[in-house]
Amino acid sequence: MATAPRLPYTVPMSRTLAIAVFFAAGCAGDGLPTTERDVAAVSSLLDAIDVHRAVALATDPEGTLELDGSCLVADADLPAELPLGSTRWAGPCFLEDGAFLDGTLTLSPTADGMVLGAEGFSISAVDELEVALSGAVELARVDDLLQLHVSLQSCGTLGPSCAEPDPTVGLDLDYSVYPMDTFPAAYSVSVSGAVDGGGSFVSVEGTWQADTGRCDTEPVEGSVVFGTSPRQSLTLDGDAACDACGAWQVEGFEVDPFCDADAW
Repeated sequence: MATAPRLPYTVPMSRTLAIAVFFAAGCAGDGLPTTERDVAAVSSLLDAIDVHRAVALATDPEGTLELDGSCLVADADLPAELPLGSTRWAGPCFLEDGAFLDGTLTLSPTADGMVLGAEGFSISAVDELEVALSGAVELARVDDLLQLHVSLQSCGTLGPSCAEPDPTVGLDLDYSVYPMDTFPAAYSVSVSGAVDGGGSFVSVEGTWQADTGRCDTEPVEGSVVFGTSPRQSLTLDGDAACDACGAWQVEGFEVDPFCDADAW
């Protein structure tokens, strides 16, 4: 489960990619748990923990956020406390495509990986916010194992579109991905932590195995549990059916399957 700094494989992702706004599953009107299916809520949570987007942001922030050299800080102007080999984009500044960048985004090497740090970082185009990031992503690689710790307030990259009302989502997630030499075609991943959006704190525990040679619409096996109220759990079974659907339980009760080929 995992990989290294500046991996050869990156996942392209447009700044303008709209991600469904996060919101947690609610409770029944009488305050008791309900087994009603809430597809949008689960889809939003899966968006928030998307391992492909997390790896892309950590390993190739320049390509993922469509940055260029316009707002790069010259090596001679970098703060002395930054490690040698660090890269920083800083605003206020305009990118070549006319987008406005503000705040700072810094990529710094560590002994076994990289740290991506964001301070009030944002990208706007035509007065519309496209990306907002504050926090850090820590990446470490041991042989072919990639470990990520994501601690961010975000919209437009991880989390919902910045155009949504109250779009910022808080992420405190740990990923392990292995092996990176075959990611994203074939890999195993575990993720744990929490997602906080719209004032709702949701714990996350998941592990799954993906292999597009065996199934290209969903993981071949695995499970994800969200600590919503009511509690949601998905069982992934691409090896058995490969129909982009997984078994879905709400508060331990089986409901109709969750089906979404775009979730993975």
